[in-house]
Amino acid sequence: MEKLNAKELNAAKSIINIGLNKAATSLSFFMKEEIKINGLDLRFNRFENQSDFTGKYGNNIHFLVTEVIGELKGICCLIFSEEEADHLRTVALPQEIRDNTQLMAEMSDAIMLEVDNIISASVITEFSNILGHKIYGGVPHLKKFSLSEMEEFVRNNYEKEMYIMNFKSHFASSKLDFKPDFVWMFDNSFLDSVKDFSSSQSNLKKLEVA
Repeated sequence: MEKLNAKELNAAKSIINIGLNKAATSLSFFMKEEIKINGLDLRFNRFENQSDFTGKYGNNIHFLVTEVIGELKGICCLIFSEEEADHLRTVALPQEIRDNTQLMAEMSDAIMLEVDNIISASVITEFSNILGHKIYGGVPHLKKFSLSEMEEFVRNNYEKEMYIMNFKSHFASSKLDFKPDFVWMFDNSFLDSVKDFSSSQSNLKKLEVA
């Protein structure tokens, strides 16, 4: 199995850290309060060997998907439990919307798609800028699954030859606290790009000061 060595994995983790911190800045503006990101637990594997796609459980897991389009191919998945999604909506939406059943129904999915767009776009943009490839995120989609339904959907819709990186990050503020699973699936073109980037010591030094 071709894989990323420790140096290459650290480079990928650094790029994702940069992107997630940019996402926290954008979310701070969106939520009108400072949001910080704490910690990043990273795992790398072949898709076909992945035993646990997410640590989220329940019957209404929010599964947000953004396709990576351009010179590198991939899929970004942001995964929330129902409780996390409800908490996010409560903080993000004003009381008058939460009290209006019709408006709440109209806005509840839109707010999750906007959060996904902020987080996924931030990470994709950093990979584009740092690796020097023209890539961007497509229109995000939201699906709601039980754990078994989600696992079946993933098995049936994504290629087993892909690689997968799982990240568990913690976004927190005075009012907000959520830990989405961020899953990045990609093919050999992305793997090779990270390897090429990491082969240059000057490139790695750029990440140290980013």
